[in-house]
Amino acid sequence: MDKEDIKKKITSTFQKYTKANNTKAADVITNSLTSGKLYEAFILSRVAEQLVKKEGLKLKLVNSKYLKLKTSAGKIDRTKPRFNVYKSGNCIAEIWTDIEFTTLSYAKDSSFTSPDPGQYHELDIVVLDPNLSGRPGYDQIWLGVECKNTSYEKGLLKEILGIRRELSLLRSTPQQTKFSKWPRKNVPADPSSCLLVYSTDANVQNYSSPGDLFGIDFYFEPLNP
Repeated sequence: MDKEDIKKKITSTFQKYTKANNTKAADVITNSLTSGKLYEAFILSRVAEQLVKKEGLKLKLVNSKYLKLKTSAGKIDRTKPRFNVYKSGNCIAEIWTDIEFTTLSYAKDSSFTSPDPGQYHELDIVVLDPNLSGRPGYDQIWLGVECKNTSYEKGLLKEILGIRRELSLLRSTPQQTKFSKWPRKNVPADPSSCLLVYSTDANVQNYSSPGDLFGIDFYFEPLNP
């Protein structure tokens, strides 16, 4: 499967499971995506599919005919494209890509009026509370997703464990998430955000054991199944 075939597959998934303001989201994928951003778009399409099929949610692309994945992470800009997430006709959440969030450690440190670079981190895909701007707080995130179109090694495991630590505290009693089935109904974390890692490297499954404890799910998801 070449790049054009992959783009067609992604677009087909978005057409099936999402809508846009004026038409079906037929042209979500632009022609200038790098391989890493193409994989991010692919995983976003898979996340959209699961939220629709398993959670019964509806997704609508707003502010653009194209998703226009960013080249670098930053704050929420409400003029930019996003997916609104609907349940029973109400917008309950939003999906953004390449967003920085402020950390748990920042929230606990009253000496800072604005976060320094160590007090906010990036997630490739986020589902979070609606109507936010700037950097969302760690406690406003429902689901965070990391997309790795590269070999998966221990350094990336340490990175995602650090992300989990800055999103929530470990709890021995399962905490209910915002979801009924997918990706998880409960996590051992408070706040109870879900955290997923997708990789094109089958080796990612060799690093999944810590996720069993901390509530991180690891998926081998190749672009060319």
